Amino acid sequence: MNCNGQTGMRGAPRRKERGAVAIMVALALVALIGFVGLALDLGKLYVVKSELQNSADSCALAGARDLTGATIDLSVPEAAGISAGHYNYAFFQKNPVQLSVESNVTFSDSLSNPFLPKSSVSNPSKVKFIKCTTALTNISNWFIEVLDMLPGVSIANADVSAFAVATISPAQTTCAIPVFVCKAGTQVNPPIAGQSYSVGQWIASKTGSPPSYGAGNFGWAALDGSNNAVSIRNELTSNYCSMPATGSSVGSPGNKLTDDGAWNSRFGLYQNPYKQASATPDFTGFAYTYPKTWPTPSNAYPDFVKQRAKFSAYQGDAITGLKTAGSSSTTAYTAGADRRLALAPEVDCTQLLSGHKASILWWDCVLMLDPMESGGGAGPVHLEYEGKSTDASVPCATHGVPGNSNSVGPLVPVLVQ
Repeated sequence: MNCNGQTGMRGAPRRKERGAVAIMVALALVALIGFVGLALDLGKLYVVKSELQNSADSCALAGARDLTGATIDLSVPEAAGISAGHYNYAFFQKNPVQLSVESNVTFSDSLSNPFLPKSSVSNPSKVKFIKCTTALTNISNWFIEVLDMLPGVSIANADVSAFAVATISPAQTTCAIPVFVCKAGTQVNPPIAGQSYSVGQWIASKTGSPPSYGAGNFGWAALDGSNNAVSIRNELTSNYCSMPATGSSVGSPGNKLTDDGAWNSRFGLYQNPYKQASATPDFTGFAYTYPKTWPTPSNAYPDFVKQRAKFSAYQGDAITGLKTAGSSSTTAYTAGADRRLALAPEVDCTQLLSGHKASILWWDCVLMLDPMESGGGAGPVHLEYEGKSTDASVPCATHGVPGNSNSVGPLVPVLVQ
């Protein structure tokens, strides 16, 4: 009897313990499911955030293309941005992102100033930045709502948003060569005005003494602002990529010709003291001389592209009709670089009548066509004009790739926030 009574007394606490364990397991399961749900739901919101960010980026980049400083109607960049943003989908690519005028697209003339809808912008031509905001609201949770079973816990639906700010910035460009190009129509005697260079036009180096600089001429200019011929030689054999800003001055040593060895190194022609190790050639030394190697004095660039692809060597003096010094090696070009397609400042050459400096008006894309004769002989060397550096089709620019503050390539959209 006593034993049976003792057994019954021991059973009641165990049943109570089993009940308590069941409650603890249930609460643990709720917490575990809640934490798993938290991870899954947060992951879902992260995916939605990324999708909304893609839409905002597309909107801002598309709208920024029209912020050129000539904008008089911000409805144009606004419409472009909204159209691009609508091509994106959110919530696992199920729902198109919705953007509306006057609320999702705003503008500002500075990152430090507030962004305003187009109707509140007083001077559209000064707008430099566009901001696109995207959002998806009332996103239901998948699993985390199980935590609502816990006392005092209430999980609401989620809202997610994203924004992007874009502007236009100069694209990356090739480096510069130390020459200046006379502004087209800047002939001194007699003056010619209202002209411009055509893509493919050949421009000759100055062959007489000052003041014979004029339209169709180029001369030597140290890009560091000096009028030192040594600087010109160094800038020819190296890569001068920190271009002076428009409006700054470049210096010319006057009638003094540059060192032919420095110029010719870009064609893979080397004479003492220049060597390939310190003066990299272009991918090709193929020269264009009229009428020896090229039938018309224009439009050599398309053929230049073909010759570069083949690493074509300099043809030799007998073929080009030149009298150069130095030797050419066919192995030089396979280890070459972008050396003959370069930027050059265009200036008003009438400024050179009173000094050795001229202000940069803009930058031109030019192709170096031919080597220089030994000792800077009587014949000029030539550049081919390929367009202003800001032209959309100019081959000197790395299109679509934003540059730094010194870049002078075509304006391209770039995200800033």
